[in-house]
Amino acid sequence: MFDKFFKLSRDLFCVANDEGYFIEVNPAFTKVLGYSKEELLSKPFAEFVHPDDFQKTLNETQNLIEGQGTLEFENRYIHKDGTYRILSWSCSAPQKGEYMYAVARDVTAIRAAESKLNKIKESLGRHAIIAVTDGKGIITDVNEKFVEISGYSKEELIGKTHRVVNSGAHTKEFFKNMWEKISSGESWSGVIQNRHKMGHFYFVYSILSPVHNTQGSIEGYISIRIDMTDYINLKFAYEKTYNVLNETSAIAKVGGWEMDVSNGELTWTDETFRILEVEKNNSSRPMLPEGLELFVEECKPIIEKAVSDCAERGIPYSLELEAKSAKGRVFWVYTNGKANYKDGKIVTISGTIQDIDSRKKAELALEKERMKSLHSLKLASLGEMSAGIAHEINNPLTVIAGTINLLDRYKDKPEKFKEKLCAMTKSCERIEKIVNSLKKFSRSSDNTEKKVCNLFQIINDSLSLMEIKAKTFEIDFKVDVNEQVSIFCDELEIEQVVVNLLSNAIDSVAEVEKREIQIISTEDQEFAVVRIIDSGLGIPEDEVNRIFEPFYTTKAIGLGTGLGLSISKGIIEDHDGELSYSKEGGKTCFQIKLPIHK
Repeated sequence: MFDKFFKLSRDLFCVANDEGYFIEVNPAFTKVLGYSKEELLSKPFAEFVHPDDFQKTLNETQNLIEGQGTLEFENRYIHKDGTYRILSWSCSAPQKGEYMYAVARDVTAIRAAESKLNKIKESLGRHAIIAVTDGKGIITDVNEKFVEISGYSKEELIGKTHRVVNSGAHTKEFFKNMWEKISSGESWSGVIQNRHKMGHFYFVYSILSPVHNTQGSIEGYISIRIDMTDYINLKFAYEKTYNVLNETSAIAKVGGWEMDVSNGELTWTDETFRILEVEKNNSSRPMLPEGLELFVEECKPIIEKAVSDCAERGIPYSLELEAKSAKGRVFWVYTNGKANYKDGKIVTISGTIQDIDSRKKAELALEKERMKSLHSLKLASLGEMSAGIAHEINNPLTVIAGTINLLDRYKDKPEKFKEKLCAMTKSCERIEKIVNSLKKFSRSSDNTEKKVCNLFQIINDSLSLMEIKAKTFEIDFKVDVNEQVSIFCDELEIEQVVVNLLSNAIDSVAEVEKREIQIISTEDQEFAVVRIIDSGLGIPEDEVNRIFEPFYTTKAIGLGTGLGLSISKGIIEDHDGELSYSKEGGKTCFQIKLPIHK
């Protein structure tokens, strides 16, 4: 019976003598390390150990010989292919003259998963502003990002409450609702305006969560914040600039031009000369080559082709390009052109040119901040899910730890032993799945490109990320998505939209008795349509027209930034799609419409 158990185990079983040689090893040894049984028995087992672990292995062996058992000991063994395996050992101390008996488990994958998770935590620590308080809200610890953004030293912050950075911008009711939320054991999130030590203001997206002790009581709080100052200030500045431009559009000056197709001679209005900073010469007119030279090098091929296609084939154009004035100033212009016919032939092309440098640079800067904000929202989502992630990883780790302690009990029961080993394997796979999902979701979108993606896979990945949050409220997901539909998109951006809509849906149904969310996809001619339907209370009719406005939220004070739907709508529209809201059978429905790739 013991022989069957010895051979069946996926763990590494061995018998060794006090001279440091294996006397017997089970098949799992050869499978994990790649050596034959003969090779393993032929030389001291210390020669298979990583050089850096050699001494501690010898020390542990000596302890065993002296009668001290080992419940947990890890070292690295050299695989035959030159790589290393991390083994976790349990060993019994031999009686005098007896052999040593030991069992080891290959924990290489678990340690790798833990390492990946630690890297994610380190990344969060580098980018997020973190503070820890006791149960009364007294600050007990802060990270360097908090010191940097607040202007206070660590010593000045510890021992005080967050009133030290209170800007006075929020009402007492705002903070009262926040404290009621977190003191009841729930997390709170929202945008807060704080005051720097030097007096200026800054904005942070904050997630506050209670920390429980082993008895389940709240012993303190942790806050994770993301700096939103640049985005919000730029948003305000852009809106102000946009309003000013709207008010002055009636008197905006636009240059005009015309080109004779037969010889390339250009006719410019005075405003065109002014925009391009060219000295007007009444004795001669500029020619096409001179006009083309007033664009930066990378834009010349674009404008040359547009003018050529318009002059030869009558194709109109409308472009935003970077120009270089006669005085060397580089700036953005809007220019368009159309063909003019006489007797069925193109004789001239004419158009306009306008200096749009301020608007274009504001748009580019806003887009850059939008990408930073999108990444910040991802980090915020990770922070919001952190408690659930820890719980989801701790569960399988508890299974593994508990099962290891029971292995000796089942050594004479192979089937039961095998069942326990399978449970541990599934737990390891669960940890790996969670870590891989987080790793993919936390990637920055800065350098990604649009490509052909499977819509079902994007939705499936989004559901995996929201699975932990959904479990908290025992939500029933019903998914009916065509697995064959492809779209041309930035995968991470579309996934962020779906995650945001699912998160909103979960929040919506959390307070109702029937907690149901449907994800349904259909095809509408050349478009893929995804509907996310929830059984929540919905949105009041008088607020529906405002839900996609920046900083507008239907959630309670402090529970949302008002940025999620605004950013999501912008992402979908950047993909030539539509994001809309409707009521479907009394239920809330958000619909994503994107072009199908064929």
